[in-house]
Amino acid sequence: MKSIERVLRKYHVNANSSLNKMLLVVVLIFSVTSVMASNELSEKNKADFFNVIDDFQTQSKSSSTYQTDKMNALSHVLLDVVYVGGSVGEGEGGRYDKDPLVRFDEFDCTTYVETILAGMMSATSDEFESRLMRLRYKDGHVSFVSRNHFPSLDWLPNNQDKLVDITAIVAGDAVLEAKAIIDKAAWYQHLKDNVIHCDSATSEDCQSLLAQLQAEGQVFQPESASLPYVPLTHLYHDENRKVNHALLERIPSGSVINMVRPDWALKKWIGTNMNVSHQGIAIRKNDTLYLRHASVVHKKVLDENFADYFARFSSASSLKGFNVQMLKPE
Repeated sequence: MKSIERVLRKYHVNANSSLNKMLLVVVLIFSVTSVMASNELSEKNKADFFNVIDDFQTQSKSSSTYQTDKMNALSHVLLDVVYVGGSVGEGEGGRYDKDPLVRFDEFDCTTYVETILAGMMSATSDEFESRLMRLRYKDGHVSFVSRNHFPSLDWLPNNQDKLVDITAIVAGDAVLEAKAIIDKAAWYQHLKDNVIHCDSATSEDCQSLLAQLQAEGQVFQPESASLPYVPLTHLYHDENRKVNHALLERIPSGSVINMVRPDWALKKWIGTNMNVSHQGIAIRKNDTLYLRHASVVHKKVLDENFADYFARFSSASSLKGFNVQMLKPE
C-alpha cells in the first residue's frame, strides 16, 4: 500500500493542521477502500484469465483454430478493464518504480498486449509471470533500465524470438519503412518524479532517486530504429476511404498491431523522437476485423472496427500506418 506521505503528496494535503489531519483520515479511508476494490477486481480478472490458459491445456495445438481461439478467449476476458497509463513497475522490491509487476485491474496499450501474449505463450497459468517478464524486459531481467520502453528500438527487436514481422506480406509492394534516431539518454533526463514510486518520507529523497535513475540512463547512446509499415493510403482505395478488403483479409486474427508515426516529433517534450504511438491486437469476428486495445480515448479495453479506427486519421496526421506482427507457434 502507498505510504501516508505519498497519499498526502498526491492529494496536496498538509498534515500539520487539525483540519488537514481530519481530511487525511478521509483521504486514507477513501484510498484503502479504492485499493480493496481494485485488488478484488484484479483477483477476479486474474482467475478468469488463468482459467482460460488452463482450459486450453486440453485442446490440441495442432488444431487449425487453436491459436486464434485462445487469443480471442484470453483477450475477451479483459474487455472493459479500465485504461491507466504506467500502472505497472518493478514490484515491491524494485529500486525505482514499486508499482506491481503484474496486475489485471487496469492496463495501458502495451501492458494489455503483453498480458495477452504472455497468456498465449503459457501452457499453464504457472508459466504466466515468467513469460510476461521475458516480454516486458530484455532477457527477462526486471529493472527499469532493462525494460523494453521503446517499441521500435526495444520491444519489437528484443522479442523477435517470439514474434515474426509479417508487414511486408500484408502490404506487398506498398510497404514503407519508418526511421527515427532514439536518444534514450535524453529521454531519461526528461523523466519526472512521477515515474519514481518511492515510499520515502521526504520529496528530497525521491528527487535523489530520480537523479540516480537519470544517471543510469546516461550509458545509452542515440540509436537508429526502423520499422516496416502498411501505409494508411493502402488501406483505402480512394479519397472517399473505400476500404481495401483484400488487404484486411491478409491480416490474421490475433496479430499484434503497432501504430506507426515515422520519426514522431516528440523530442521537445520527452527528449527523443519515436516511431510507434500505440499497440493493439487484430481480432476477426463474423468476417469483420476489429482492433482490440486498451484505449486512452475511451479509457478502457474495447473493440473498434479496424478500418473505421484508422479512417479518423487525416492525411495531415503524423500517424501514417501500422506494423503487423504474429506470435510464433511453439
